[in-house]
Amino acid sequence: MEELAEGFIKTILRLIGVMVRGLIWVIWELCFWELGWYVGWPIWRLVSFGYYPKEKITDQNYVNTFSGFIVSLTGIVALISLAAVIAKLVGSG
Repeated sequence: MEELAEGFIKTILRLIGVMVRGLIWVIWELCFWELGWYVGWPIWRLVSFGYYPKEKITDQNYVNTFSGFIVSLTGIVALISLAAVIAKLVGSG
C-alpha cells in the first residue's frame, strides 16, 4: 500500500513539475521575446535611424536569433528602467 501511495505522490510531483516548466516557458516567450521585441524594436529603429533591425515589427519570427535577442533584451531593459524611474518619482523606490 505504501508503494502505491509513493508512486501516486511521485506522479503528482512530476505533473506539477511539468506544469511549472510549461509556465516558465510561456512566461519567457511572452515577456521576453514578445513584449521585449515590441518595446525594443522602435528603440533600435530610432537609435539606428531606421537601419536596424531590417525586419518589420510584425516579422519577428523571421529575424535571426542574435538580433532578436538584442532587440528583446533592449526592450526588457527599457521597461525595467522605466519602472525604476517611475518608482523613484512617486517615492516608492
